[in-house]
Amino acid sequence: MPAFTKLATAALAERGLLSGLDNTLKDVTSGLNDGLSKLNLSPLGTNSAKLLPSFLKDNPLPNGFPWSDRTSKNTNYYDMDAIPNTGVTRHYDWTVSSAPCAPDGVTIDCVLVNGQFPGPTIEANWGDWIEVKLRNNLTDLEEGTSIHWHGFLQKNTQYMDGVPGYGQCPIAPEGEFTYRFRASLYGSTWYHSHYSAQYGSGMVGPIVVYGPKNMDYDVDLGPVMVMDWYHQNYKDQIDGLFQPIPNAIVPRADSNTINGKGTYSCDDTDLPCEEDPLMSTFNFTSGQTHRLRLINPSSVAVQKITIDNHKFSVIANDFVEIEPYETDVITLGVGQRSDVVVKATGDSTDAVYMRAYRPADCALSNGNEEVLAAIYYEDADRSELPVSSAGPNAYNNDCSNDDLSLTKPYYPMKAEDPSVTEILPIELRSNGTHLVWYQANRTFRVNYNDPILLRANQGDNDYPEIENVHNYGTNKTLRFIIENPGNQYHPMHMHGHNIQVLAQGPCTNNDTIFGGNQTSNLTSNINGFNKRDIGSWPGMAGETMDNYGSCWDGTITNPENPQRRDVQNVAPGSFIVLQWTQDNPGVWPLHCHIAWHLSAGFVWTVLENPDALENEMKIPDIMQQTCDDWDAWSNRNVVDQIDDGL
Repeated sequence: MPAFTKLATAALAERGLLSGLDNTLKDVTSGLNDGLSKLNLSPLGTNSAKLLPSFLKDNPLPNGFPWSDRTSKNTNYYDMDAIPNTGVTRHYDWTVSSAPCAPDGVTIDCVLVNGQFPGPTIEANWGDWIEVKLRNNLTDLEEGTSIHWHGFLQKNTQYMDGVPGYGQCPIAPEGEFTYRFRASLYGSTWYHSHYSAQYGSGMVGPIVVYGPKNMDYDVDLGPVMVMDWYHQNYKDQIDGLFQPIPNAIVPRADSNTINGKGTYSCDDTDLPCEEDPLMSTFNFTSGQTHRLRLINPSSVAVQKITIDNHKFSVIANDFVEIEPYETDVITLGVGQRSDVVVKATGDSTDAVYMRAYRPADCALSNGNEEVLAAIYYEDADRSELPVSSAGPNAYNNDCSNDDLSLTKPYYPMKAEDPSVTEILPIELRSNGTHLVWYQANRTFRVNYNDPILLRANQGDNDYPEIENVHNYGTNKTLRFIIENPGNQYHPMHMHGHNIQVLAQGPCTNNDTIFGGNQTSNLTSNINGFNKRDIGSWPGMAGETMDNYGSCWDGTITNPENPQRRDVQNVAPGSFIVLQWTQDNPGVWPLHCHIAWHLSAGFVWTVLENPDALENEMKIPDIMQQTCDDWDAWSNRNVVDQIDDGL
């Protein structure tokens, strides 16, 4: 019998979705696939999920590998001339549409790619081109869409980043667009809609780019997507969030999922609900080592991932391979990934739980914070659930990432002196009617019909203040000190660059950040925002605060080789120091990846080398065509953009 639990089997059989339930693996797997299709769920986390190869074998193989003799240690993958030129394009053909889905047993309206959650897995070799034709079939919802390819640098294809109002206009209903970009980095990542908070209703999926190994392992079990889940469609959540003060309602997650599968008690909802939802399962072989590609595509949640009685060797964070280190818990903020290797140290008859826990201390919750997946060893009784116990750090409530002293990139790069240093204090405050997020007294809203990159390409660098564009010219290195005096964490994501993380630590008090200038004229609780969130920060009366202090003492962790990644958590009451080299002319958002914070203005727009954008960048006509199509559609239909658009 295949590796899914008795609970899952009974659930499918009861719903009439599992046929041919006999003793043959073929019949059961066929029935499972049919059941998953009818439930709009992905095969990830089931016996139908394939084991991943070391690389795709249809490339030319100089020296036995698509990347020839390039290794994790000897190749600067930020240099486009150094990456493999495989000449291969991987083609995908997708449709995005609305459909019901029930990841935790509760049926809601979802936004899905090719009718499944999570969406299809993209696979490519390092140096391949990836081409995705996307059709927008959201005609019933009457809304646009786009896809952002999270973590890809988009060098030489900056307009393919997939952010509406930056490099393209939204893809209009009944429209289509073909994305084409290079797999210049390798490892594990994900894709998601960047149209409003659309991805929170299911428009996400994994990406695997095969490349050199920095640690050997026996089996690649593939993507493990750990995501919070909500029983309201994202539009309803945005509507609640943007009620005028004091009626704003912060969305709270209802459950947690692993590869699109979780559990929820039907006693707690009036929505259509199945008592026996599916559980994700994985297979271990005793004595072997297994690679897991852990991905957090949540709307809000920090995810704490553990496997009972097992440890992880962390080999990569985001798209950056690191010197392996050992831990018993993986902490991922929204958008972050960790590739890990787990040795199967148990007996051949063992069964243990994988746990994903979202601490309520890091994000508001309606409960049901833990989700389980079953890991079965080769001789385990697969008709029974595991009985293993959680480890000591399974319910750790720290919102920070691991200590920076542990995370040393495999390909080293030292921290250079910066050309520009910015201090960005984070504030949640009223804009007069609503609660929105500010960085250094600036908030954000995008214009879907007039993308910033397309304007920069025409030499127009006069932007409305609300687009929060900051021109950093040809400065070589930018350093940002991001300071968070509130009690919510923020996963800070930078497009177009890997960021060096130079330091993190506590901000002792708000005087350090704001130089002692305080106001406090809003002190009541507002549907999930508490007094500390909104009442002790400057700006409530509308004054400009520009005499920011710094929480950082200037100490850099691992100055010869600091951590690099594309998302870093800044914990409550803490700061982080981020730095990157301006080697990718473009218009790049630096933003919090919490969906509701991003929707509420938490974006700093970096304009990099506008002279090169105007004089050297050749943008294909198809990018303007997205705007012609969107203009035509939006002239006939009302665009319900109540948030900032991203």
